[in-house]
Amino acid sequence: MGNLGNVDGTPAEEDEPDVTDPGGGPIDEPPPQPHDIPAVSKCAVEDLSTPGPRVVRRLTVDQFEATVRDIFRDPSVTLPSIFNDPQVLGFTADANALVIRDLTAQQIMDWAEATADWAVTNKLDSLTSATCRTVDEACRGQFIRDFGRRAFREPLSNERFASYDALFAPEKTFEDGAKVVVSAMLQSPYFLYRHEIGTEAGGGGVYELTPHEIASNLSYMLTGTMPDDALLQAADEAAAGGVTLTSDQIAQHAVRLLEDPATRPLAEAEMMRFMRGWLQINRLVTSVKDNTVFNFSDELRKDMMAETQALIVDTAFNQNGTFANLLQADYTFINSNLATHYNLGGAGGTELTKVTITPGQRDRGILAHGSFLTGHGGAKLSSPTQRGKMVRTRLLCQPLPPPPPGVDPNIKPAETPSTTRALVEQHVNDSSCAACHERMDKIGVGFEHYDTFGRWRNDEAGFPIDSTGTIVLPPSGTDFSFDGVAELSDYLAASEDVKACMVRYWSYYAFGGTWEQDGCTYEKVEQEAAVDEYRLKSVWLALTRAPHFTRRVQGP
Repeated sequence: MGNLGNVDGTPAEEDEPDVTDPGGGPIDEPPPQPHDIPAVSKCAVEDLSTPGPRVVRRLTVDQFEATVRDIFRDPSVTLPSIFNDPQVLGFTADANALVIRDLTAQQIMDWAEATADWAVTNKLDSLTSATCRTVDEACRGQFIRDFGRRAFREPLSNERFASYDALFAPEKTFEDGAKVVVSAMLQSPYFLYRHEIGTEAGGGGVYELTPHEIASNLSYMLTGTMPDDALLQAADEAAAGGVTLTSDQIAQHAVRLLEDPATRPLAEAEMMRFMRGWLQINRLVTSVKDNTVFNFSDELRKDMMAETQALIVDTAFNQNGTFANLLQADYTFINSNLATHYNLGGAGGTELTKVTITPGQRDRGILAHGSFLTGHGGAKLSSPTQRGKMVRTRLLCQPLPPPPPGVDPNIKPAETPSTTRALVEQHVNDSSCAACHERMDKIGVGFEHYDTFGRWRNDEAGFPIDSTGTIVLPPSGTDFSFDGVAELSDYLAASEDVKACMVRYWSYYAFGGTWEQDGCTYEKVEQEAAVDEYRLKSVWLALTRAPHFTRRVQGP
């Protein structure tokens, strides 16, 4: 881990943790990443007040790009291909995986210098409230404080201000000084990272996050970018008064960010990022298909993603609905391209149109969307294993072990015409595979009315489709048998396990990891979300009321 002064030439402040490696390990050996959502840690306290450790985490690619656009208030600013965020559990939000190494630091420096030159040459008036253009102490000071407040999402401390003033003062022109300062700030850890450190509150190893840390948490969690002017001003006022943001203030700004026409599109996009990662919808983009069977175009992939996004946005924001509503929605949004693909009527043109689902042509809900079905399908054939595994691990939070060493996971091709269902039954009939595959395949065969391209079918290879399936439960439970996606979706919509699983994944995504006694956070969020029947926005807002959102403990 490096010193805070190593990136931009400014000194590190005492008692602040190093931010070069938020994971706490050697910079060239990041901690191993989980392949399944970690098991819930037991909550050992009765009041569910245990927060997680203090952390510092780098902005993700999406957050970095959005923040740069907002700092300069210009969508045309050049955005570099510097970071390559590792994907962990379907997300790029794991704090332990987001680190900056030597080569990346050099690329950041080159970009920062070029961007500073562009900004001062073309956008100088928008970088500061000062109208002067001299290098005297007052004029340069106003620039440093104005731009620094935006870049670091908080006012500069006196010590940090002095460091940047020392960079600006020797320059002969205001423009040259501004370029040096902008370049240095864009390379600073205080810009590139989000710090959640806080100040100690009454001893006992508990730290209260500062108003500006809370404001950043709220904004990045709900909109994926830096705090807007109203939220930053509220943090400034709280800090000036020596207090933190109250729970009422957090709630008011949270609701405003979700509902204000200026910020709602950002919130919709952030909601979709979570859903795409949790439900593994991103697999639609990379899923390999055999175009000799069907020409699965990029345009169709984009339309499928747009359909799913439209349903999620409508359910969460327009209807104030729940995940159960997503699973059971009797309508969807399609255009002529999707209507042709699904063999549905009611839509024409390129724009999405809301249509009612017709039984027998397609099932209700998001699990019958092409985005899910094609992303969890093979190149030629559907994949009950992939589809069943997604339900088991992502909706029920029941991890599955990897295949035993030496086991061939490939299905032997049939010598005579056969259904996909018959082929995958080889897994369940094989004693070395049965223990895991009966927990996946017996769910996945319920999707067999859909081929690997998400198209409805009543038969395959001349045989009628059998879409009966089973959710195999632990010995303490009773297995659930169902026929088709609609019955499966109804079961999942009523499941308390699905609600708890959603909270676990959303907490992981929002907070960038898990920690000891994180079960306290899950329980608190579940309690808060249950008050409003687990409506999607309520689950999101419940995260802002968890103890971990405003407090931290000293990590190991």
